[in-house]
Amino acid sequence: MSREHPADWDIAEASDAMRAGRISAVELTEACLERIAVRDHRYGAWICVYESEARAAAGAADRAIAAGQGGPLTGIPVGLKDVIGVAGLPVTADSAMLQGNVADTDSTVWAKLRDAGMVLLGHLHCGELSCGSWGANPWDAALTPGGSSSGSGIALAARTVPATVGTDGRGSLRLPAAFNGVTAVKPTFGLISTAGCIPITFTYDAVGPMARSAADCALLLAAMAGRDPLDYSTYTQPASATYPVRPRPGARPAAGTRVGVPRFADQPMTDGVATAYERFTRDLVRIGVELVEFDWPANPLETGPDGAGLWTTILAAEAHVVYAQFSDRRHLGRDEFAAMFKSLDSSGSAVDYVTAQVKRGEYVATWQQIFAEHSLTAVAHPTLHSEVPGSVLDVPLTGGLGAWNDANFPVVAVPAGFSPADGSPVGVQLAGLPYTEASLLQLAIDVQAVTDHHVQVPRALDDGPAFIGPERKDATAAQKPYTPLVHPLSSTIFPSSQGGQGQCG
Repeated sequence: MSREHPADWDIAEASDAMRAGRISAVELTEACLERIAVRDHRYGAWICVYESEARAAAGAADRAIAAGQGGPLTGIPVGLKDVIGVAGLPVTADSAMLQGNVADTDSTVWAKLRDAGMVLLGHLHCGELSCGSWGANPWDAALTPGGSSSGSGIALAARTVPATVGTDGRGSLRLPAAFNGVTAVKPTFGLISTAGCIPITFTYDAVGPMARSAADCALLLAAMAGRDPLDYSTYTQPASATYPVRPRPGARPAAGTRVGVPRFADQPMTDGVATAYERFTRDLVRIGVELVEFDWPANPLETGPDGAGLWTTILAAEAHVVYAQFSDRRHLGRDEFAAMFKSLDSSGSAVDYVTAQVKRGEYVATWQQIFAEHSLTAVAHPTLHSEVPGSVLDVPLTGGLGAWNDANFPVVAVPAGFSPADGSPVGVQLAGLPYTEASLLQLAIDVQAVTDHHVQVPRALDDGPAFIGPERKDATAAQKPYTPLVHPLSSTIFPSSQGGQGQCG
């Protein structure tokens, strides 16, 4: 193997090693648990670690492998954002408002990963109730790790686990991926079930995989995607899909692929980000991509009542419905959460909400026209137009970040090296039309086959001070448990007569 410590291996390396008998799932799990014990106090990725459960699951994985059973994810350790339910284990959305909450049932996404043989190491810190961030960036503790799936990105960069799962309401997967130098997939809305997860919104939330490479993300996505009778939004997806895990052969494997590179009229990039982005586009050309310039379209959801974005009207209305059951506990929230949620308290009327959803449909049509007019497979642009800031509160949730949530299009987020200005990681988004994850992943895999940005490791991971997070108000006793809500889409999308339970991957 190219790396000595098993916790440094990616999913494919670890899977091959287990099947060749070079390591057992128990030994791989122990290596990750050791890393967590040694490193995590510096970064704060893990909120709960389930050592005994992980060892038992790893033993079961070893027995399956010895019997010639299982697949590429059997025995692979994984961490879940602390909004993804696992029956009998705590899930608190990293908030004292849910202190003592225990999941009654498995979330669909965890059930799928468990059935694929994965070993749950624990739950990962996140921005409280999916607002904000938590933890220290392994590349530079002075920089934000991004949010809200903070721990999901940190744990990968700190090499404590090879796979994580997060959620994305408005950049919550892609920001941690970019800022921590890892890869993530924000899938098409409805590709992966959100049943059993604590949401922030109904019509933005997407569960997605994070890993160190696009190929690893493809392995995870194949297990996670598919129709689910518990989540009617998943019924709009095609019945099946296959996701690539290897680069295509040849010097120019992407020949004939057209990728849009937008011109941003009012969002200039810093020189450092522009340099990294230009290098990334040259790598696209090197593998045969034809670059197509076009003007970034105006987003009608970024204007609204009193100058606020209409997207905030949607997010605020839906978040208020989700969080109504916590209204008597908001005083327990961290200051960062309180500040973010307060900004949503007066974001428009019911008429504004419906108007925003109409504008959202218009924006989808705009992007469909752009893709069709230019015959594009993907659009490529930086995740953020400036270097990684010191606080996630300084990240604009508009422009190229929020657009793909407003349209609910899929994105594969990949590392693109480092800014020469300050050495901070730079991420690029590859966005496509709905349900084109396979094409986006293939493009990302082909790029990563000729670059090494995704295999870079932060220096001195075992050095540095302990992470001391912002004050967390502690409830004096366990709070009322989270009550899942019926998804509003269940009144408009119905199961097929066949049950609609086809699987992707």
